[in-house]
Amino acid sequence: MDTLQGTGNLYADTGQGARVCFAPGLPLPLLWIYALSVVLAGSLPHLPPLPPVGIAGVVICLVCLAAPGCRRLLPAVLVAVVGFNWGLWHNHQAMERRLPMSAYGQDFTLDVEVVSLPQVREEPGRSATTGTSASLRFTAQVLAGQDAESDGLDFAGELLDLTWYRAPADIQAQLRCGSRWRLALRLKRPRGSVNPHGFDYEGWLLRRGIYATGYVRPRDLPPRNLGAVPGLAALRQHLKDTLWAQHPRRPELLSALLLGDRSGLSRADRQLLQRTGTAHLLAISGLHVGLVAGCLLLLGGVLGRLWGIWRGCSPTYLPAALAVPGCFVYTLLAGAPLSAQRALVMVCVLLFAWRWRLAPGFAFALALAIVLTLQPLAFYSAGFWLSFVAVAALLLSFTNRVRIRAGADSPASMVLAGARARGADLLRSQWAIFLALLLPSLFFFSGFSAGGALVNLIAIPWVGLLILPSLLCGALLVTTPLGPPCLAFAGWQLDLLMDMLAKTQALHIAWQSEGLVLAIPGILCAAGSALLLLMPRGLPGRGLGWLFFAAVLLPWIRPAGEPAGLQVTALDVGQGLAVVVRTPEYQLAYDTGPRSATGWSAGSAVVAPYLLGEGSRDLDSVIVSHADLDHAGGLDGVMALLDVERIVAPGELAARYGHDFLRPTERCIGGGVENHGALQVRWLWPRSAAVSGAENDDSCVALLNWHGVRILLAGDISAAAERQIVHLYPDLPPVDLLVAPHHGSRSSSSPAFVRWAHPDYVVFSAGFRHHFGHPHAEIVARYRAAGAHLLNTAASGAVKIVWRPGQLSPVVNVARDSGPFWIRASNDLP
Repeated sequence: MDTLQGTGNLYADTGQGARVCFAPGLPLPLLWIYALSVVLAGSLPHLPPLPPVGIAGVVICLVCLAAPGCRRLLPAVLVAVVGFNWGLWHNHQAMERRLPMSAYGQDFTLDVEVVSLPQVREEPGRSATTGTSASLRFTAQVLAGQDAESDGLDFAGELLDLTWYRAPADIQAQLRCGSRWRLALRLKRPRGSVNPHGFDYEGWLLRRGIYATGYVRPRDLPPRNLGAVPGLAALRQHLKDTLWAQHPRRPELLSALLLGDRSGLSRADRQLLQRTGTAHLLAISGLHVGLVAGCLLLLGGVLGRLWGIWRGCSPTYLPAALAVPGCFVYTLLAGAPLSAQRALVMVCVLLFAWRWRLAPGFAFALALAIVLTLQPLAFYSAGFWLSFVAVAALLLSFTNRVRIRAGADSPASMVLAGARARGADLLRSQWAIFLALLLPSLFFFSGFSAGGALVNLIAIPWVGLLILPSLLCGALLVTTPLGPPCLAFAGWQLDLLMDMLAKTQALHIAWQSEGLVLAIPGILCAAGSALLLLMPRGLPGRGLGWLFFAAVLLPWIRPAGEPAGLQVTALDVGQGLAVVVRTPEYQLAYDTGPRSATGWSAGSAVVAPYLLGEGSRDLDSVIVSHADLDHAGGLDGVMALLDVERIVAPGELAARYGHDFLRPTERCIGGGVENHGALQVRWLWPRSAAVSGAENDDSCVALLNWHGVRILLAGDISAAAERQIVHLYPDLPPVDLLVAPHHGSRSSSSPAFVRWAHPDYVVFSAGFRHHFGHPHAEIVARYRAAGAHLLNTAASGAVKIVWRPGQLSPVVNVARDSGPFWIRASNDLP
């Protein structure tokens, strides 16, 4: 084998006129240094000022240039300085392109263009006389002009995430992607709840470049439709309307697959896709862009061969010339989500590497560097890790592997051998992806699909070879007689696919809820074990990789994540309440947070992920203080993801939950006492078992005692109930922690109650600058005068307080003190 040198790379002549690059030389480590520098700039807890950092970088480069012994390091240092400063500049810009906190909750009148397909959420229970009412969620871009400036703020070109509550039917018909409106808006700075192991809504908005969130106020100013303008947004709306007008089967799935519009998916379909490990099939990502690229490469190859038959010379560039613009157009039609943008970059780099025979490792590093240049904060998203980890696993599994086949005696045996080889490659690819994505799935989604690899063996080729090509042909030919049959065929195939997934789910081999409870050394060991299993057979020590499963499945072998003492966590659920109490022997949740009209549940989005992330798959008790949705709305989400042994609720509410959830239920009745190891639960209220459980003063009031540490959970009781509790239990010792009644409302926390409880710590669970105004300033002053340490989830995110045996004072952790830089920067008092 001859080698060719001269460009800094090492090539090998294959004997067939092709050159394969095995080692790209110096640029490869420089690409990795650049990428890691961008990641480092985004990983800082606080952003340092840019000018001093830039000056320091220039000084370091000059020192390396002047010192003879350091000149060899100059390329690496220069690349690191450029990457770090680029990431830092981008992060500063992202933080500055947000609505100032001084303008939080203010009203503005702006001209905007709708740039996303509006999501419609029906609102049940509305009056029939006003027509069909629904909430519309959409992204809008502020138009340039005189109206774009208000109160010293320039909104021109900024993106807003908006909601139009109770939009009448005529507005639903007019508010389309590409339409322009003059609207009265109440805007808020992007902000979300912050909880351990929870979804970072604030970071998601930051990566999308959202300037503000808010809602339309049509009563302040009648909305004015300014018409629509032709463009990409209008084209996407036209395609959606045309697709639905054909009345194919499963139009909501077709719209999600073609346009990235998942607003029409039912909750049952979303759960089915998640539990079978196929949610990626309808979330526009690298899979879809890759499938489009594959179809167009195949088409380009066929056309190239036909051209060669006709003209005697096949154009080698034709497949890539079709794939690149085709993927670009598909990404635009899908709304150019960040995941599709990353996939487009990776496809372009892959085709470039394939055309110029670049080493796979170099192409991987180049794609990583380009993605982080375009999206410096992309590494915080799950899609980034899933995409690059999956590609890395495939490269490790297939690069530089040579299959040795025995000589074939006949063409039939050659075809059979080729089919077996392709089948083995397909199985190997799915195994490699499953193995590589198991850790990221546990980390980001608190679970994995046990049968996902097998299901995807069927589902991915089904979508790639039948559904997606027919859907794209139907969209392109929708105005011709061939378009409707193609759309009908794609809808029929999607319907069959969903039926197959439903039958797979019934086999109970689908989604498994499980958190990643390993510490950093354990995660590194598990990742190293997975890496060993992806190496070629025969590698010394490869069998040790099977220890990976022992590390990941440790929670089934031995309970993990048990607290060393008493942990009380008041989760950040907005205007609501969810408290998790954990001891080595017992775990309970007091309330489960709210549920919104759009289907969002704090139980499935906050409470269950927190417990799974802490290593708990079950709860001994769920206490529902009373029936208000901000306290009980998340119960169904908790029950769907965790094993709950029993439910405790007041009066008739307990009987209702027993019927709805088929679980043992008990009533909380004042005077009752329960002992669970070292944890004692003493019920103080209500006094009767005959209450409805629907009123605030029906709330279960529990006093927890663990080795002398007293925790008081008071629900939403009012001052009237507080007076009775104080009268019934006059000799109560001071409590160590009080979760303030009714979120700190002025109607609760009476002076007598505060003196009676005399808490050391008080936690308010409230929404950030919510219109209810909790906690009330008078109540805050009352607790502060009593000498209590005050904590507010609205300002600090989730609050975890830990008491350990032998320690006099608890350890207090607040979520906004340990998050990324945008979380720490938003730790503002309401």
